[in-house]
Amino acid sequence: MSVITFVNVDKKEIAQTTSVAALASCMGIEHAYRTLIMSTDFNDKTMENCFFNESRKSQARSLINQMGRKNVDVSSGMEGLVRMFASNTASSEIIKSYTRPILNERLDLLEGPKTTDIRDYQQISTYFSNIAEYANKVYDLILVDLNKNVPKENQEKLFSVSSVIVVGLSQTPQAIEYFNQLKQTNSFFTKSNVTLLIGKYNPESRYTAKNIARMLNEKETPLVVPYNIAFTDNCCTGTIIDYMLSVQSLSFKNGKDGYFYEEVKKSIEALDFLRQEVDFGMK
Repeated sequence: MSVITFVNVDKKEIAQTTSVAALASCMGIEHAYRTLIMSTDFNDKTMENCFFNESRKSQARSLINQMGRKNVDVSSGMEGLVRMFASNTASSEIIKSYTRPILNERLDLLEGPKTTDIRDYQQISTYFSNIAEYANKVYDLILVDLNKNVPKENQEKLFSVSSVIVVGLSQTPQAIEYFNQLKQTNSFFTKSNVTLLIGKYNPESRYTAKNIARMLNEKETPLVVPYNIAFTDNCCTGTIIDYMLSVQSLSFKNGKDGYFYEEVKKSIEALDFLRQEVDFGMK
């Protein structure tokens, strides 16, 4: 059972949320793990929009079964859970009552706070690490999409309960140099349980994942989620599970969609291997 936290230290947008959605979807399809996506977005429904579109019925609805859910209270989501923690009435078993199922017994979503007040949001973020710890008792994997608006001290609390921290990076010399400086000035970024992720990855760039690893003296090649317009379009319509299922059987030789799925699949296998190494004391 592991918490994996995704964080962006890049100054540019790196499609972190949609990258987490892609990795989580592939994990849910390829493995029988009970996986929870924990969104920490502030005033942003990007993650929810990847999986849910209330105006249409997704083909993946046949894979979703809520019959086993009792006392579901997803309307209050994160805030509801925080109230439970604040009143010392929270329990691991109650976590599922505040999540939305995506793939039956494989993938759920805990939506981010609904507040649009930054001060309220930052106060709520105090409990993010507690929620992750409790959820870790009933899920096999917790994938935390960490928002930049979370105060540093609360980010560090999440890092302390995480088996793996995935740092987002863009394919630019400026981003590579900036991360190299971070490694030299902050030992956190040289830890064995910290790995890199390149979102919107373009294999035709001179800054390939392998080249970036060499430039940064990284032992492991960064994880990648390639840029794919079909995937991006499905992120906007709540249908990425449909899309991922439709390309699951494709391979590199089947064009851009096959390449996309194969690369995402390779990334989840590498991520799963790393978190097992950490959890079993091999790292």
